[in-house]
Amino acid sequence: MRGCGKRLECYQEAALKLSHALVIALAGFGAISLSAGDPVISAFTSATWTDNITRCPDPVARKNAALYDVAGSTEWRTQASRDVSLHFATDAGLEACPEFDGLNRLQVGARGAVRRKLGLGPYAPVLRADLGYTGSWYKESSRTGTRFNAVLSWSQRWNDNWQTIMAGEYMHNDGHSPAYDYQNRGLSFEARYDFSARWQLAAGVRRQWGDQIFYAWLGGSGAFFPYDYDQWKNTAEDTTFGKNWYAYSMDSTANSGWVSLSCALGANTSLPLRWEEVHVFNYGESYRCRMLSLSLVHRF
Repeated sequence: MRGCGKRLECYQEAALKLSHALVIALAGFGAISLSAGDPVISAFTSATWTDNITRCPDPVARKNAALYDVAGSTEWRTQASRDVSLHFATDAGLEACPEFDGLNRLQVGARGAVRRKLGLGPYAPVLRADLGYTGSWYKESSRTGTRFNAVLSWSQRWNDNWQTIMAGEYMHNDGHSPAYDYQNRGLSFEARYDFSARWQLAAGVRRQWGDQIFYAWLGGSGAFFPYDYDQWKNTAEDTTFGKNWYAYSMDSTANSGWVSLSCALGANTSLPLRWEEVHVFNYGESYRCRMLSLSLVHRF
């Protein structure tokens, strides 16, 4: 147990150093990109129906709810050379869940990216590295915290209709409660097909390794008590879903798949419809979440 504790401390220290490096890199992106031309401003709103929003393995305790988002972003771009461009963006948004208002949150963040086109012509592959930092403030304060993301992606347009994107990612979430201190990594693949100038179909899969959040209700048939299992890393009482609920993190595998259909309503406006399913499992504990969302995206 002492060795496990030391390894955990090493992992946490490494994650903290990486987080600091991300902040420094983002500051560099911002300093360079803000001196570029006029920014591109985008607005986004969506409604999402979520099945098993409680992320609960116990079927008796699973609950569903709708989420509503409104957000905006401002992005600056600068061409560092013929093949390399730099991107920096700031984001802000609000998310509301009328049924479980503890999930209501305000988000503010920044993103930076380096994009390199490997060759000439419209079908040349593109290598892109993204860094992101987001602060979230929830009505239930134990969820409040910061999140760091790093993504390395490779995109290839094969012809006028087909495009594929492969990506590797790392995420570290630092929450007020220990249950919301977690990190994971993943690989994803997405294919996009443009039917016309107005319609696009996309589908993708992702596999993640690392920590995932679970919830348990201590009061129903088949409910689990978090402290009974050594592999459950951290626990915290959760008031969002009612009395006797606990949140806990667990080293798990998450498989997800999605399909989206997007319609262009004009030169700067699109209407994406997206379905996604996530399956999280480990040590006999597992749950599924399904999400259906309709969004409106407009670029000014």
